[in-house]
Amino acid sequence: MKRLVLVTIAALILVACGNSDEPVAATASGAPTSSAQPQPVQPQAQSEATQPVVAGEDAEPNGPVDSNTEALPENNSLPDGEQHAPGSEYPICLGLDSTRVVNAVASLPEYFPGEPWIATKIGDTCAPFTWVRADTGGTVSSPTHLLFFAGHNYDYLGTATLEPTSFTSVVGQTADTVTVEYRWPLANDANANPTGGPVTIDYRWDGTQVTMIGTLPPEVIG
Repeated sequence: MKRLVLVTIAALILVACGNSDEPVAATASGAPTSSAQPQPVQPQAQSEATQPVVAGEDAEPNGPVDSNTEALPENNSLPDGEQHAPGSEYPICLGLDSTRVVNAVASLPEYFPGEPWIATKIGDTCAPFTWVRADTGGTVSSPTHLLFFAGHNYDYLGTATLEPTSFTSVVGQTADTVTVEYRWPLANDANANPTGGPVTIDYRWDGTQVTMIGTLPPEVIG
C-alpha cells in the first residue's frame, strides 16, 4: 500500500512538470534556423501601356497633318527672272531677265547691223497679259518693238507691229488690253520732237490671240 502511494505521488509530480508555464529558451539569432537560401526578387514585366513606342518604317507621323499645305513639285525652281505671283491664279510673274523675254528679244531681226535688241521696259509683271519694250540704237528716234506675253506661262505672242516704230510709248494697261500711243515727225520737225499725232491704238487679248483695235497712219510705219 505504501508503495502504491509513492507511485501515485511520483506520477502527479511528472504531470505538474509537463504543464509548466516557463518560456522555452530562444536561439541566439532570435529566429528559427533554416536551410533555405533567399531567392532574388524578379522584376515584374513592364505593362504594355508603359512600354516605349518605337516607330517603324511604316509608322504614321505624330501630330496633326495640315491639310492646307500643298505638296511642292519635284522641280520647285522657276526659270531665271521669274517669281511667284502672290494671290494670283497665275503661277509666275514675268521679268526683263526672264528666259521667255530674253529668248523672244533675241529672236527679233537686227535693225542696225551688229546692234542687238535690248529689253528696256516691262508692263505689269504679274498681269495675265503684259508687254515688254525692246530698243536698239540708243537715241530718242531709234526704233522700238513692243512684245506681248500672256497666259499662265507667259507665252510670247509676237510684236505690236511687223516693223519697229519710233516715238512709241505705252500709256495704259488693263488685264486684257495694252494702250499704245504713236507719234511721227512732220516736215521741219526736230528729230527729237515729233509733232505728228498722237494716235492711240488698243491691243486686246481674247485669251487666244491679240487684236489691234484702230488703224495706224502710214506715217508711223512708213
